[in-house]
Amino acid sequence: MIKSLKVRIYPNKKQEELIIKTFGCVRYVYNYYLDKRIKYYKNYKKSLSYNECSKDLTSLKRDLEWLKEPDKFSLQSSLKNLDESYKRFFKGLGDFPKFKSKNNKKDFYTTKFTNNNIEMFENYMKLPKLGKVKYRDNSIISGKILNVTISKTKTGKYFAAITYEKEI
Repeated sequence: MIKSLKVRIYPNKKQEELIIKTFGCVRYVYNYYLDKRIKYYKNYKKSLSYNECSKDLTSLKRDLEWLKEPDKFSLQSSLKNLDESYKRFFKGLGDFPKFKSKNNKKDFYTTKFTNNNIEMFENYMKLPKLGKVKYRDNSIISGKILNVTISKTKTGKYFAAITYEKEI
């Protein structure tokens, strides 16, 4: 059974700076590939797939050094979100994907669990590139962590939504 738990996190200044940079990089990647997919469709009457965008992201990271700062899973997640938006649009379940704006106060990114890169301890959690981040919650997660979504509210509070597979 898949469950989710949202906790308030308290990043230090350095972690907060990296989270904000990650929000920007995720937004950039989403907008870059949305633009690229639109232009590709206009020229070739075909759409780029997630896999093609993912392969291209590797070369984009070589060209733009600052895209190497956030963890790679957050950028891949941005591509998956874009691909899901396209699929929903073509199934008639949603609007055409829109470009993300800095002024959109819904800043978030998702990182996935691989090779114990996410761990939960009593007062802190270990996240990729961020290291140990303090959090406040008394709930115990029993099961395999699937991913963590870091978000920031309009008031400047940070949260982590942990999705995990509960042991039965």
